[in-house]
This record gives sequence, C-alpha cells and structure tokens, in this order.
Amino acid sequence: MAEHTLLRKLESLWGIPIFYADEAGGNIRSLGVFSEKQNPLTVSEELRRSLICQTKEKNVPTVYKVFDKIYFFCVQSGQDFYLSGPVCAEELSYVEIHQFYKKYHMSTKEERHPDKMTLNRMLNFVSFLYELLEGKDIQPDDLMEKNNLIEEKEVWQEGETVRIELDKSDTAAYHHTYIEERYVLDSIREGNVEEVNERATALLEKGGILSRKHFNHQRNQAIVITTLATREAIAGGVSPADAYRLSDYFINQIDQCRTMEEMIELNQRCFYKFTKLVADTRKTRSFSSYTEQCKDYISQNYHHKIYMEDIAEAIGISQGHLSRVFRQDTGEKIQDYILKFRVKRAANLLKYSDATLSEISDYVCFNSQSHFGSVFKEYMKMTPGQYREKYKRKEFYF
Repeated sequence: MAEHTLLRKLESLWGIPIFYADEAGGNIRSLGVFSEKQNPLTVSEELRRSLICQTKEKNVPTVYKVFDKIYFFCVQSGQDFYLSGPVCAEELSYVEIHQFYKKYHMSTKEERHPDKMTLNRMLNFVSFLYELLEGKDIQPDDLMEKNNLIEEKEVWQEGETVRIELDKSDTAAYHHTYIEERYVLDSIREGNVEEVNERATALLEKGGILSRKHFNHQRNQAIVITTLATREAIAGGVSPADAYRLSDYFINQIDQCRTMEEMIELNQRCFYKFTKLVADTRKTRSFSSYTEQCKDYISQNYHHKIYMEDIAEAIGISQGHLSRVFRQDTGEKIQDYILKFRVKRAANLLKYSDATLSEISDYVCFNSQSHFGSVFKEYMKMTPGQYREKYKRKEFYF
C-alpha cells in the first residue's frame, strides 16, 4: 500500500516504531522498519486493546502513559488502528527499565532504554501521523487536553519557556544523569574499551557547568574525570601504584593544555587510557581467565537468576572445575561473590536513586525484600533503610 510506504518513511524519519492492528487488537503487524521483537505492543494484547478501546471512545488519537514516563500512541484510520511507541520524555533508572520489561513479559536479558524524545516532538509526531492517515489537523495542546494530560501540558509550557531562555544564554548546559555516568564508570572498571569510547563522548558533551568560563569548566571536569577514573581502575584490579602513576600524568597534562580542543581531547584520552589499563591488567594478572570470565558473567547478569551450570556452560568448563578455580583465585565461593556483588549494586541504588527498597530488591534479584534486608545487613552492618538515610546524596556531576 502506498500509505504504508509513507508510514515507513515517517517511521524511519522520526525513529518511532509504528504497527497496525485490526479493531479487536488480536493481530498486529510491523511496517517493516523496526523489529516486532521486544516491543510491548507486539507482546501484550492487553496493551493493544486498551489503546484501541481508548481511541474509539475518544474519537481522537490516544496518548497513553505508563510508569509516568513512557508513552504509547494510537491513531484510528477506518477499521485499522496504528499503534506506536514506546518512547520516553525522561531518563529511566536501571530499576525502572527492569520493571518495564517485566510488566510486559519481555526478556530482561535484552533490556535497553526506550528512545528519548521531548514531549513536544512526540505530540507533533502524533499530529503528523493523524493528518497523514485522516487528513485532519490536531494541535499538540488539543491532544494533551483530550488525553487528560493537563500536568504534562503545564510542564511542557514551562519547559518551552525555559528552553527559550536557555537558547539566549551561551552558558546553558545539560547535566547528565547518574545512570549515564555509571555506564561509563562501569565500563572503566570492567576494562571495556569499545563501550567506554562510545559512551564517554556523549557524557562529556553533557557535563554540567562547574565554572562560568568554558575553559575553566573543561579543566575542572578533567580533574574530576581523572579522580573518578583512578578509583574505578583500582576497583577493576589495577594496582594503586599504577593507577596513581597514570593519574599524576593526566593531572600534569591538564596544566599543559591551552585550548578547549586540547582539554576535550585530554578528557577523552583519560577515559580510554584508564580503561585500557584495566583491560591489560586483567590479561596479565594472576587470576585465571576462568575466574575473570566468571566475574564478567556475573556483572552482566546479576539482576537475573544466576545458575552455576549457566556460568560453566558460557565459559566452557565443568561446574566443579570452575568452583575450584574461583575459590583458589579469590578465596570465596561463587555464590558468596554473587551476593556481595548484588549488595554493592543495591548500595549504589540506595545512594543515588529514588527507587523503593522493594524495587531495588527485585532489580538485584533477591527472592524477597526480607531476604534482601538480611543479606544487606550481613555485609553492610546496617539495614538498607539505615544505609540510605546515612549515605543518600544528590546526583553529582562533572
């Protein structure tokens, strides 16, 4: 159909998946640009029917929100319904992404953040889709009113005012979130050179303002980056002597920079060099490669159930041999290491997120909140609630 050809182009241009379904919502088909896998619209018949039912009742496009941050859309054209999403207007935490995947019974081993988009852009997309299908015009503020999104309308209007004011200022900057920061720091700790190169560039572009003068801001950012990278490298297995030697080098280099370009390049090299140091250290350290592979598997799968047989199969050795090697290298059992790793991740979430204890317990994969509480207290010598009360802090920025 010519109409679907246009929709495929719209889908590619806006980066939002579009599917079409019959009135019953039982059958849904992709337009072909985006995969049907791992999308709640293809997985959940209940979600499809809810969107279709609301659209029929209102007789206008539906803007449907879940988890207060994630949006889906539905536009009716004759007997067909065009469903779209998910997209979100705000950054989601690890916990929120995990809950989102669980709610719609999608594989939590393939979790990814839904695409981000401003509310204004979302509404313009729906307006454009509606006009393309029905030849009728509907304005973003009408869409919000018809969908009872009054609070969003107020926030959007305030956001537009703020955006205009920021556009007038050459000192405007956007702070990255703790989640984005944690991605980069985890990459350093794990020696993941490829990933740190990809994520660090985006992070550096969004560092918050530490000084009103841009050059001083980059200099201050470089000092903070070097400090954080040094800590993560040591946590990743680099000897403190080697880590501080590299830290001293970069601190000296900061004083040698004379231009913004030199400072930005130095920040990028700092991320790379510390990550490469971790990767090289892991290749030469006394721990066996089996132990390192086991730790890597745990760091990538700690928020799922982890079974010894799965780790052994992934590495390619027997369970018994893996247990013996890991115990010889680390002095602890694999299951104890997994529990300790989960507690450390939970502690980070308690400090830096607003997730509830129940949500954190579920995310780091404890059987119950009470089990989480007892294990956490065993390792941290205080309850999760006490830990949060003592260490909770606001996001810190570069």
